[in-house]
Amino acid sequence: MRKLLLFFLAFLAVMSSHAQDTSFWHKVKGIFARRAVVDTAYIYQPAPSFSVGLFGTLQQAGFDTNVNFRIDDGNNEPFPGVTSYWLSEDLCKKVGVEVGYGNINIGYGFEVGTKSATKKSSFAFNLLRKNWGVRINFFKITNPFTSGLTIGIDGDTYYQHDEYVSKELASLRSFTIDGYYVFNNKRFAYPATYKRSLLQRHTAGSWMLMARYKQGDLINSPEASLDSYNLLDCFSTMQASVGGGYSANIVLWHKDPVGPRDERLRNLTVNLTAMPELTLFNYLKIKSYNYNDDGVYTGDNVSKVLCYPMPNFIGSAAVSLTLGRVYFSTQFTYNMFYFRSRDAIEASQMNIPEYVKDLNFHGTFQDWMLKGLVVYRF
Repeated sequence: MRKLLLFFLAFLAVMSSHAQDTSFWHKVKGIFARRAVVDTAYIYQPAPSFSVGLFGTLQQAGFDTNVNFRIDDGNNEPFPGVTSYWLSEDLCKKVGVEVGYGNINIGYGFEVGTKSATKKSSFAFNLLRKNWGVRINFFKITNPFTSGLTIGIDGDTYYQHDEYVSKELASLRSFTIDGYYVFNNKRFAYPATYKRSLLQRHTAGSWMLMARYKQGDLINSPEASLDSYNLLDCFSTMQASVGGGYSANIVLWHKDPVGPRDERLRNLTVNLTAMPELTLFNYLKIKSYNYNDDGVYTGDNVSKVLCYPMPNFIGSAAVSLTLGRVYFSTQFTYNMFYFRSRDAIEASQMNIPEYVKDLNFHGTFQDWMLKGLVVYRF
């Protein structure tokens, strides 16, 4: 990664020094510094320049799920049961650096302090334009998990409640692609509080459309699954969602710049965004491990179930402060993804005793992030 950053810095330096010499460099520079078509009474665009920034983030991701069922052994009155299962990371703290030119920037961060998980990997890509944008996020967390089993109702003869933190590890994996479209994109700069290529001069807002694809996987080893009461071993969920909402930039302070280096430029903007969405396609695949009488893994059973269309939510808030060539930004985002099986899972498709009936599955993925960023534009 260090070699990539050094190459990028060298490339930008060469590009800046040669941009006036050949038409080739004019074309290359145009890719990095293409100016948006905006209403300049509402949006200010600083001149394209090289920038260096430092950032820090706090974030946390995880999921929890419940498998509800009914126990009917034919000898007693049927009674309810539920298996709970959750896995998450501790608070993750990262610091990093990013470099850029014009509309393009690249960054690298690393975790500091106590590790948030036994193993963790993540990747993020953001392309934020005034009228449309794409976000790609991937993370994988490997940690011990917590499982719980409740049978009956408190006070009943057959009531039982247990919780267990596994010694074995399981992995949670999530991949998400988001896309958005801004209607009032000539007067409203959605990226203004997230990147420094656009500044909002006067308060404005816009309705937005969005689409999302998400895939989440719980990867549980046969050894680890013995700790989950054998009702949930592995699962994969695929979701396709559409939605819409409103985003507003509230300008609390703005002073136009003087001179080519943005002397005396002042701007303080708050962004609030709420994006409810409807998950139309919600597919769930559940895997159950088989064992022989000696507890040795012998194979898999798989159940595939469609889930109900579910409402989900994306929310964010951000504040940016620009003082000349220095840009500060604080951003908070929250994502919630909910799923619930439409039909009961067939016990015959799982490694489950015959007296366990009417299996229903529901759970939640959620993650949040708080980011602070300071950038200097040369």
